[in-house]
Amino acid sequence: MSNSSAETTPIPQIDEPSFEATRATSKAKDDSESGIPVLKVVLFLAGTILLIVAAANLTNLSGWSDRWGAIPVFLVFFLVMSIAGRWFWTGADAIVSAIVGNKR
Repeated sequence: MSNSSAETTPIPQIDEPSFEATRATSKAKDDSESGIPVLKVVLFLAGTILLIVAAANLTNLSGWSDRWGAIPVFLVFFLVMSIAGRWFWTGADAIVSAIVGNKR
């Protein structure tokens, strides 16, 4: 086998921006966006309302279990509470971060 120039030529490195440069750029973008994102406020409100509605309907769970069965009622109630909790905490984190500020 002979060594051709194609086999021994090194592949040129692509200059990628450094981590610090990327971090500085993203920090500048974050600083330019002030306030709380509207979607997160909407998620906070929707999560809060869903949690209140779920808590208000706790007394109806036994009736729903008799009508549709305990397992489907439990699974749907758990799903609704999980989604509502996730939306609530997503919005709450955004609101607290906007008020207190990120400490990164």
